[in-house]
Amino acid sequence: MRALEPLHPKLRIAALTIVSTGAIARGAAYIERPNTGGLTHFIDTIVPLHVWAIVWIAAGITVFAGVWHRIVARYALAFVSMMWAIWGISYVTSTLFGDAHRGWVTGALMLNVAGLTIIIAALADTVGPPKYRWDE
Repeated sequence: MRALEPLHPKLRIAALTIVSTGAIARGAAYIERPNTGGLTHFIDTIVPLHVWAIVWIAAGITVFAGVWHRIVARYALAFVSMMWAIWGISYVTSTLFGDAHRGWVTGALMLNVAGLTIIIAALADTVGPPKYRWDE
């Protein structure tokens, strides 16, 4: 996160580690095929939860690999933000279709995480304003 590096040199590593940990934790939650009470009905019909667990964990590991490689971080963050958005939409649709009347609460939080991850991804590519050259 070049834009944040002047503020604190370890901020990029911390942001990527936090996003990575969140994705890995989400994947770990789905390893044993839990009953989500209809909250992931939209997602479950596409792919079983234990497969999503692998995708979440792989995405989290890839974000962590981005600590050492900016291009990997860019695409991994975009993918993880998409995953959070899909999950958030799934939870919100569970409310709309009557599967879980409070699904919108968790869905809103997940959409919030998706938005924050997009901001982190944008900061990872931001280099700031060009330096002014006095010799021109």
